[in-house]
Amino acid sequence: MMTKRHSLHDVKLQPAFFENGQQATLLRYLDPDFINRFQQDIQQQRFNAVQFGRWLEEERHSQHDRHPVLRLPTHRAFHIVCCEVACHRPGMPALDPQKISSAGFVIRKEKPTGQQAWIIEEGEAVGWQSRQRPVADPDINRRLCPNGLLQKRTSSPVFSGEEVHPLHPVKVQDSKGKCRTLLFGYVPLGGFYYERNVQFDTSDVQDINNLAVANLPWPFGYSNGANQTWNPDQDRIHLDRGRPTAAFAELLMQLIHRYHLGEEDRADNQQLETLCDQIYFYDPDAWRRIPIYLLKMQKMRTGIHNPFDFSHAEFIPVYRTTSLIDYLRLCFADKENNPLVRWAAQVSDLADAAGGMNRLGNIPALPLHNGQGSLSDSLAFTESQAESMRSSLGQRLRDLTLATSLEIPLPKFAQGPDDLFRIIPFVRSVNDERHEQITWADQNCQSTTFRVAATFDPEASRPSLIPMPSMRDLKRGLAKGASILTPGDTFSLVNSLKFKKGISEDTVSGNFDLGAGIQWICSFSLPVITIVAMILLMIMVSLLNIIFFWMPWVKICLPFPKMPKGSDG
Repeated sequence: MMTKRHSLHDVKLQPAFFENGQQATLLRYLDPDFINRFQQDIQQQRFNAVQFGRWLEEERHSQHDRHPVLRLPTHRAFHIVCCEVACHRPGMPALDPQKISSAGFVIRKEKPTGQQAWIIEEGEAVGWQSRQRPVADPDINRRLCPNGLLQKRTSSPVFSGEEVHPLHPVKVQDSKGKCRTLLFGYVPLGGFYYERNVQFDTSDVQDINNLAVANLPWPFGYSNGANQTWNPDQDRIHLDRGRPTAAFAELLMQLIHRYHLGEEDRADNQQLETLCDQIYFYDPDAWRRIPIYLLKMQKMRTGIHNPFDFSHAEFIPVYRTTSLIDYLRLCFADKENNPLVRWAAQVSDLADAAGGMNRLGNIPALPLHNGQGSLSDSLAFTESQAESMRSSLGQRLRDLTLATSLEIPLPKFAQGPDDLFRIIPFVRSVNDERHEQITWADQNCQSTTFRVAATFDPEASRPSLIPMPSMRDLKRGLAKGASILTPGDTFSLVNSLKFKKGISEDTVSGNFDLGAGIQWICSFSLPVITIVAMILLMIMVSLLNIIFFWMPWVKICLPFPKMPKGSDG
């Protein structure tokens, strides 16, 4: 079946008539009412103003090249892109705005291998993807029937395709009285996406595996060197009558702090839980209660009474008390009163005072799961269990890193050496038979290549005026500035602080009175808060200047003369 393609006389996008160059115009405004300002500038033909091009030279402060850097709205800077649409025939008459069904622009990322488009799938951003020179409609759902033969769908599909920002038509006259149709639109410089298909390459996997065990001593890590071999006499026993070795203490602190091993409903710890379910605490004195005939049998077969002789594991179950994972679960069952967390804090303080865990002579014994006393059991690892622990820690860190990466929003515009961007306008026009076609801007009507400033770029920042209170304002009026709604227990904590003694462990260790469920509103004087913030800022800046030597870049104080008010005359 043959189909007929309906055509409209050619439409061309070209630089705006006031543009000296051969590109779509980028304008910068420094006040939030920029749309009205732009329309007024066009009507009044104020084309020599700074925002019509001269600002580009001010923004060539990139660390990488001479491309202009577009500031963000947080810098109180706003950008508009503008071009002109005309009928592509002699005289280039303006296209009637009634013939425009819609218009917009896309932002492309310039790469050495080509351009990348910001892609949306089912309404969700998926990031930059390689695209060829634009020819088709950026909206996938509008590409399906350009000849209009299919019935219009009744439901509005969720947008999929390349992200589009709107352009608005406006009809103006130039200095010679010729009618012009301009397209203009705000350039949004925000946005983010979630990386849904994160996969580590081989080098990253190895780096993460190394990092997982880099800070743990042998046999659970390689902090004291990678060339380690298993020594049964030194590497097997890691808990002797409740007192852990330094290696086991550091392993426990990583398991409870980083992975919360033993906490309920943590499916991501399944591999570590399975491994720790095979590692047991032992009663070192249980052999004294073993029947004589079993001891004689063991002596006949091995010649030793060592209860930790793993070459004859059939005797070991007699000494078992509980598994490592069961012990951790019992400790985490106390929630915020977990005795193992308190033990870890105590050990960390002692290690800091001693200059490191390896210099700590006697590590405190592990607590009982109920916090009432200390363990008296022992614990041992086989060589295969220690190796499995190293492998499982690497896998767990990879999983945690991957899961965290999936939850972190990645910015649309980065500031690397290759992060260059360009705006490409397009217009959808309609012929007399009400069929639509799309026209893209050619190379001459695309914007100049630009970069996007970082939020804290010092070259892009603009002064922000914060009026400071006078010292006379500190003791006037009631404290009714910033108000904080405070739960009863938090208020009890704050109210128990001694202003001359500050806060201590004794202050936060008690059970706070909930105040019968009463909430409190605490109000503070804004002048006092502002003065305190300034004093603390200057103290910290001065202290850290000893390290960073940054004072010439931190503060500059200039006299600010009083501005005369305008007279009525």
